[in-house]
Amino acid sequence: MVRFSQDLDAQLNELSCEILDGSVPVGSWRRFVIHDPKRRTIHAPVFHERVLHHALMRFVDPPLERALVDDSYACRRGRGSLACVQRARVHLRRHPWLVKVDVRRFFDSVDQLVLMDLLARRIRGRRVLDLCRRIVASYCTNPGRGLPIGALTSQLFANTYLAPLDRFLLETVHVRGMVRYMDDVIWWSGSRSECEMVLASVRGFLAERLQLRLKTSVQVRPSSRGVTICGYQLRREGGMRLTRRRRTRSERVRARAERLFHDGRIDARDLQREGDVALAITLHTDAVRWRRSRLTRSPPPEA
Repeated sequence: MVRFSQDLDAQLNELSCEILDGSVPVGSWRRFVIHDPKRRTIHAPVFHERVLHHALMRFVDPPLERALVDDSYACRRGRGSLACVQRARVHLRRHPWLVKVDVRRFFDSVDQLVLMDLLARRIRGRRVLDLCRRIVASYCTNPGRGLPIGALTSQLFANTYLAPLDRFLLETVHVRGMVRYMDDVIWWSGSRSECEMVLASVRGFLAERLQLRLKTSVQVRPSSRGVTICGYQLRREGGMRLTRRRRTRSERVRARAERLFHDGRIDARDLQREGDVALAITLHTDAVRWRRSRLTRSPPPEA
């Protein structure tokens, strides 16, 4: 990044020429593992390619955005996880039954030929489409399958990949309501039997059209029992409860900041910033008492 920025004009000019003549290099990744909370292998593009991805998004994001329904919330301006949760609360109060599903090994299972067919329907321009094809083909988990977690293009392409499912739910089987956050999908129906029929149709559609399978942890339940989505636990009557996952994340951020402050590696201002981050993880939930109990910094134990 430093080397790129030190000679910015020349680097951007070279990148522009490589894009135009089709020789821009793709497929260089920095691989690492995170636990948030489950283990994920991240493939982050090198800085040169991240600049390329941002440039590409200026061309492909508008037409792909127009293909998405209003009830898809991941990786979109003006939406996000909180908007998804708020919309789910509306459906939870209106409709009696729900189904919650997510896709088994979603990013690893994306069929690249199917993805390119979806992109070709929306993106105009052979050079742009060829660049998208090269980026998609630069990574695979199995021959012809997979998108890397950690790339900007992957987020947009993965969201586009499930857009046909949104249309299927809303326009073919006519569910009463739905929300989708990447591969986490909830829809609402009028009865359990209706939920089961739609679920069977969704399984068939995913297998035939998108070459995907659902996880076994499918939930079919009355809306009165509530649902968890995007780390928030929703109840039909009441607000949003704090989940164990968000409590754990908040406590880890706070404990790390306390440890760094005690070791003299950050000052009081940085400690406050980290405290704000820990607090923000739990905002919008009915957890005032829990937050108050953790606002007072406990001194570290004597060595």
